[in-house]
Amino acid sequence: MGYSMNRKMTLLIILSLGSAISARILSVATSQVLQEVARDAVAGDTILVHPGNYLLSKGSSLDPGNLPTGKGLVWIGSNGTAAHPIVLAGTDIHNPPVIRGESYSSGYGIHVTGDYVVLKNLVIHTIDKGIVFDNASDGIIEDCEIYNSGAELVHFRDASSRNRANRNHLYSSGNGGNGSIGEGFYVGTDQARWGAPDIDSSGWGDLAKTEGYGGYDYRVENTEITCNLISAISAEPFDIKEGTRFTVVKNNMIVGDSIGLKPGAQSYDDSFIDLKGVGATIKANQFFAGGNNIVKFVSEVKRQFSHIPASLTVDKNTSAWCDESGTDKNICRATENEIVDEITDPRTTCAEIFSLGSLTGIKNKSNERVFRIKSFSPKFDLLGRQYR
Repeated sequence: MGYSMNRKMTLLIILSLGSAISARILSVATSQVLQEVARDAVAGDTILVHPGNYLLSKGSSLDPGNLPTGKGLVWIGSNGTAAHPIVLAGTDIHNPPVIRGESYSSGYGIHVTGDYVVLKNLVIHTIDKGIVFDNASDGIIEDCEIYNSGAELVHFRDASSRNRANRNHLYSSGNGGNGSIGEGFYVGTDQARWGAPDIDSSGWGDLAKTEGYGGYDYRVENTEITCNLISAISAEPFDIKEGTRFTVVKNNMIVGDSIGLKPGAQSYDDSFIDLKGVGATIKANQFFAGGNNIVKFVSEVKRQFSHIPASLTVDKNTSAWCDESGTDKNICRATENEIVDEITDPRTTCAEIFSLGSLTGIKNKSNERVFRIKSFSPKFDLLGRQYR
């Protein structure tokens, strides 16, 4: 698969030999310390990042990722546990730290390859991809702002399962020159890059066979994406790939506003949600077209390739909502979602999943977070910033 499990298994063995896991609170105020502490974090560590601008370069990355662009400016590779997760969080929910790259080719803002990792109260921008989970399960992305990417903003990939993204704001993707890879949330892997050691070579995609990195495990399951605000996306706000199972997309405000705003090759979104996997539930979302003629609210796309079993992709193509009469078990009834003519902020409708309230050093502990949102304009994002 794309990333080796050897480091993760070694850490699990070390932790199992210890009598107890100690919880450390680690304070961060510089870019170098942020990278080092994230790399060295172990189960039970909470990394508290103070307000500030953390400018990072791809050359300073400590990520051992095996792709030229597949390195995180910040990398967390160790496993937490259910009782003792690894937490990376801003100390002030009203003044979160800003993690940023130098350009749209800076790599990933944060790359997670360990289980039970929580990302909380962070701003990430000017990067190739915002947050990428590879072979990383049971994680949480909550109360983050992710924008100005060259490609997609959040990607759950390579057998990453049971991850949750809650109350985030994603906007302004696909600025790297190829808007077709500027999704908001990307779940799974395109069939061309399928590959894993325990998958017979007949199940590998063409690019995985020829590009020499081993491909990505398509088995991304039970991803939950709730109460997020998604806007100014150059490709689809959601792309749920073939091979994924049981993805839940619920209570999100999905704004289809980028058509015509990002000219030329950067306007690729023809639907709010591209759905190619099975067992997905699309429910209680609001769709805002912004005056654009988007009729594909949930576009089911059957992927017909010889290495894709019929049980791992939708059973037919549909262009408006799921056809729920088939075998793919996708649910996306029009009556359980809503087409709206006004943008509202869904982040106040979901409860907090992971609380920092009991920790010292956290400012503004109230769960009643003040989400910044200004009046919507076709040339500006929902925070009033001009697209760039």
